Amino acid sequence: MLISTIKLRVVRNQSILNSQIKKKTWRWRKIASGMNDLRRISSMIQNYSVSCPEKPDKRYLFQIKVYWLSIITLLSVLVTFVFCVLWTILFKLEDATSTHCGYRVKNYLPTISTAVGNYPVQRFIWTLVIIAHSPIRLIVVAIYYQYYNSIIKPSLHWCVVLLRFLTTVEVCSLVVLSIFTSSDYYSIHEKSFVTFICASELNMLISSILLKKGRITKTVMTKLEIRSLKYKICFTVFNMTSFAIAGYCFLRHNAYCESGVYTFFALFEYLVVLSNMTFHLTAVWDLAGVSLVVDDNLNLTYR
Repeated sequence: MLISTIKLRVVRNQSILNSQIKKKTWRWRKIASGMNDLRRISSMIQNYSVSCPEKPDKRYLFQIKVYWLSIITLLSVLVTFVFCVLWTILFKLEDATSTHCGYRVKNYLPTISTAVGNYPVQRFIWTLVIIAHSPIRLIVVAIYYQYYNSIIKPSLHWCVVLLRFLTTVEVCSLVVLSIFTSSDYYSIHEKSFVTFICASELNMLISSILLKKGRITKTVMTKLEIRSLKYKICFTVFNMTSFAIAGYCFLRHNAYCESGVYTFFALFEYLVVLSNMTFHLTAVWDLAGVSLVVDDNLNLTYR
């Protein structure tokens, strides 16, 4: 009887012990499950923080995207150009279209040099806008230099340096020929114009070829870059064609003094300038994600 009672108590104690062990095991499993959940949540947070873009640094005084900078710069020059031509046509057409052939040869459009440089109002506005927009153009040239370095083969780095030089010469010669007008400083104006044309034509041609054939093989062009290159090539061909026709009309007018030929020269001269502007406007696609920033220390950077 005593033995059976002891056995019963042992069995009960063992069952109680097993029950306690099961409870403790369940609690530990629950704790371990909670720890795993915390690890998963922590991992998700870390992955989210890595995959999400960093918040922009707010420590700057001014920021503008190169996209808008390019558009504003182009529009300022374009509006000034159209104003100068229209104002000259409306109020100074007969004087502006007279050449060495005399008034007997009719012409209907003024040349750019005459429209922006021969009359005080147009000269002042044009020169002011050209001088004001030049620093912005030079900043974009520096950004483009870094852009080309990142996508063009290292063996063609000298072409990138050449492009930067040509674009800088193009901007500077434009300033010089705007300040020294053909009516007052013909020799300086002529040399500056020739320099501008040579630099701009070479710049457009080399840029198109370099972006077409000189890219690093592993770089993949974005849709915006493909669109930019397509328009660069189109504007380059159009610009060179217009320049060739303008040159032919200029030489023919000087040789034969035919009515209307000088008008075609002026028209294709307009097209040369406009196609050059639109070529440079392709920066809105090449540098779409770049912003110009002025920080607290007044340092000018881009990112």
